Amino acid sequence: MKRLDPTVRDLLLGALIYGIIVEIIGLILVENRFSYSLGILVGYICVVLMTCHMYLTLEKALDMDSDSASKYVLRNSILRYVSLAAILVGMMLLPQVSVIAVIIMIFGMKISAVLQPQISKYITSKIFKERR
Repeated sequence: MKRLDPTVRDLLLGALIYGIIVEIIGLILVENRFSYSLGILVGYICVVLMTCHMYLTLEKALDMDSDSASKYVLRNSILRYVSLAAILVGMMLLPQVSVIAVIIMIFGMKISAVLQPQISKYITSKIFKERR
């Protein structure tokens, strides 16, 4: 995990922490715990894939001229959102997966982005013994 970009690592760790918190809360509140847990798992997988895709898109775009980079980033953003919509529709067709839990977990990506500086400062810098 040390080879992963530190910001991406912080985002994924933040989403994992968020996922654990909403999993614990959900297990207390929901009736169908298996469906909820499966939704959280699917949502976390979506977060990991979306975060890595964004990172790779931005890395490649940095090597392009501004017009090409703008078009490339827009095209990949649309691809990411269409893929996410397809996954959500697919999950709606599976009664074993709670779509609400998937959506709750996908919001974890946003929460993780907001908390990334604190996660870096207080958690990952201590785990990996690095300063940024």
